[in-house]
Amino acid sequence: MDKDIEPLEEYEVPEHVEFQSKMPYMGLHTNELTVQEERFINLIASGMTITAAGRAVGYKTRHYASRVANKPKIKQALDYLKQELREETKFTRAHAHKMYMDTYIASANATEMKGTVDSLCKLHGLHQPDNATQVNINVNGVKQLERMSDEELLKIAGHSEDYLEPDNASSTDKQGPLSKTFGTAK
Repeated sequence: MDKDIEPLEEYEVPEHVEFQSKMPYMGLHTNELTVQEERFINLIASGMTITAAGRAVGYKTRHYASRVANKPKIKQALDYLKQELREETKFTRAHAHKMYMDTYIASANATEMKGTVDSLCKLHGLHQPDNATQVNINVNGVKQLERMSDEELLKIAGHSEDYLEPDNASSTDKQGPLSKTFGTAK
């Protein structure tokens, strides 16, 4: 008996009706936008450029399409649809991590593995920007640098004289673990 019943065909809601049903959530009233503007908004939300969406709905110039896209009600509707799309997508850091791990496992060589590891480090914020201080020096010639003393050169580089001299007190007290084994004298 159940075999005789045919499955219902899936009903597809017309785009205009679906858009109208979302308008209260957008903060807009029904029929506040034209059908052409609704179509324009849907095309932009689906990924088309403003110019292409404008051409698709019949706007004559890209400038006019841009003016329409900048209307407050159009922006409001676009913001809502973009947020809705973000919520539907729900692509998280965990999803990206899993995809990178799958890519790492499928890597054919070390270069691909390194690229994947670099991407994982960026994803998780492990890449730190280079915080090295850069010093810009205006030199009027090589002779100017040659005439400077070591102290002056170190000062320009941001160091003191101690930078060149190792700390003798700490190096003589701290001999390596092998010094006792081989009987190294002080």
